[in-house]
Amino acid sequence: MKKPFVVTAIFSLFIWLTAGIAFAASEPPPVTKVVLYKHGMGYLEREGKVKDNATLSLAFRTDQMKDLLTSFFAVDLSGGKISAVRYETRDPLSKQLQDILIKVPEEAALSQFLTQLKGARLKAKAAGETVEGRILGVEPVMEIVNNQPVKKGYRLVLLTEAGPIRSLDLFAVSEFSLTDEALQRDLRRLLDITLDSKYTNRKKLTLNATGQGERALRMGYLIEMPIWKCSYRVIFDEKKKNASTLLQGWALAENNTEDDWKNVQISFVAGNPMSYVMDLYSPYYVKRPQVPIPGLHDLAVDWGAVSSPDAASAKEIELKLLERKAKSKSAAKVPHTQYFMGPQLAQPSAPRVSADADETQKSLGQLLADSYGSGQGVKVGEMFSYEPKEKVSIPRGQAAMVPIVSKQVNGQRLLFYKASFSPKVTNAFVLRNDTDLTLEAGAVTFFEGSMSLGEGILANTLPPGSQQVIPYAVDPSVDVTPDVRMKKEPHFKATLADGILTLTSTETLTNTWKIANRGRESATLWLNHPKNSGYSLSKPQKPLKEVDNHYRFEVPLKPGETLDFVVEEKRNVHETVHLAKSTEEQIRFYLSQPYLSQGARAFMKELSDLMAKKSDLQRQIAEWTQQVQRLTEEQGRIRSNLQALGSNVPKEQELRAKWVAALASNEDQLAERRSKLDDAGGKLRLLEETLAKKIREYKEVGA
Repeated sequence: MKKPFVVTAIFSLFIWLTAGIAFAASEPPPVTKVVLYKHGMGYLEREGKVKDNATLSLAFRTDQMKDLLTSFFAVDLSGGKISAVRYETRDPLSKQLQDILIKVPEEAALSQFLTQLKGARLKAKAAGETVEGRILGVEPVMEIVNNQPVKKGYRLVLLTEAGPIRSLDLFAVSEFSLTDEALQRDLRRLLDITLDSKYTNRKKLTLNATGQGERALRMGYLIEMPIWKCSYRVIFDEKKKNASTLLQGWALAENNTEDDWKNVQISFVAGNPMSYVMDLYSPYYVKRPQVPIPGLHDLAVDWGAVSSPDAASAKEIELKLLERKAKSKSAAKVPHTQYFMGPQLAQPSAPRVSADADETQKSLGQLLADSYGSGQGVKVGEMFSYEPKEKVSIPRGQAAMVPIVSKQVNGQRLLFYKASFSPKVTNAFVLRNDTDLTLEAGAVTFFEGSMSLGEGILANTLPPGSQQVIPYAVDPSVDVTPDVRMKKEPHFKATLADGILTLTSTETLTNTWKIANRGRESATLWLNHPKNSGYSLSKPQKPLKEVDNHYRFEVPLKPGETLDFVVEEKRNVHETVHLAKSTEEQIRFYLSQPYLSQGARAFMKELSDLMAKKSDLQRQIAEWTQQVQRLTEEQGRIRSNLQALGSNVPKEQELRAKWVAALASNEDQLAERRSKLDDAGGKLRLLEETLAKKIREYKEVGA
């Protein structure tokens, strides 16, 4: 019962090997160069040898295909040609197989497979005989066992070329092949696609190179990779306090690719080129409207107005991609145009410890400086590339620390205080970049010999020749306490223009920093005093430096010393007075102040006199207005009394005559007061216009 399984296995293996010959390619060229960036991309370069017409295949993760299709390039360095670069589509398996009619059954592969090939031409070898013919079918061979039909085997039914129909025991067939080349190609393609579909996260890219003889081929591309990181060691000499300091820098590289990096050139680029993701890998299909044959139906639709949902989706995708496009696409593809000719790169070697007597006299920093080489740097546009001297090897799935700088530098150890950074005084190192490299930002660990002093951060990229303060530990022996006071001085200046009197005074902000050094050694403190908006520094006259919206002062400290360091800032405060809204008393007050100019004082004196006249007129108008009101009320009472008197009573006639005379006198007084009011009102209006004009037109500025 094992024979059917063996025959089926042999047949399946034969078909698989036949298909394998069609796509098998040589081993892909190794990775020879790697460039890592800070924007989440990495450039890989491969180089290898090909001979005559050759096919090379590379496998990539599906998520890498988007970046690959926007950056991949290949060049034949020996005069050959790259005829095509093919890659597997993202179409689902069902769509790829829809034009292949035959299928490979999951079970009973041989019998069911041959059943699908009904009508196909076949060449079979059985019992030393070769039979050619067309397949009519495969029929089972049944046998009755215990009154039950049992399938014992299969017979292949062929219509031979000579005409007779023959039936062959399928398990007796030792070899057969399809003579139809089209079916053979379909079968190979079917097996290729089926096998590749098992690797759901892998896509194959195939490159065809044409030429003669042995040639060198180079390929490069960008894919998403972890950014490289940087860390430094600052090692102070434990034996000589005034000796130079060792600066050692390491780049951290991660190999998340599917290839081992063996002796590759590696570069680390500091900078942030623009980058984006454009999905060129996913297939986009646009559905078209199905139009009836003309004449069969009335066409009531304007086909020019028909919209396709898929077309609309494609348009939306296009718009989104346009919104995300970078200003310079070339920035993301610098490696294969800028970095090919970079110097070779470095691999760390283990620190060398010698038992020689001279070596034991060296500090740890000197020993480390002798053990590691320093890489070179290349400026590329606005970016900077670290080029280690030796090649490195990083297996896939692993990471490595690669030395990029190991040089003696000069610097200064001091105390540092900045309240926004730490409420305590810190130990700090002023790192001066004496190298010819641009130092990328990163973590910094400080040592004195073998003793760890603390950790800091190089916060910004440091070009050659520049310096940066790096705090690394709190110093408990020094305290800094601020005491802030504000004082406003009297007005010292006045300007008069457009009816506005501007008074200027000085506001002084005094910050007394009480500094106590309880340590046993002299020290230098860099005190960072925050700038106050609108104020200018008056004491001390000049700081050591202005940085990050702070004044930086250098304060020398003696052992056990406590001192007050005073910082004064001043600003001018301006107050405005609208003269048109001021009273005579206010004008007289300003007139008595010493800060008015001679011209302004004369103008204010004239203004005061006019305002005095205005006040007199206003008092007269108020007094006459009250008199008019009193006379009007009195006239009303007289008229009321006259209406109450009779006309025939002698006494009432005498009283009427008296009140009539009083009414006449009242009328004369009322007319006189009203006349005076009108005259005073006119004078007041004229005086107010004169005042307003003088105030408005005065332009002199007093000191």
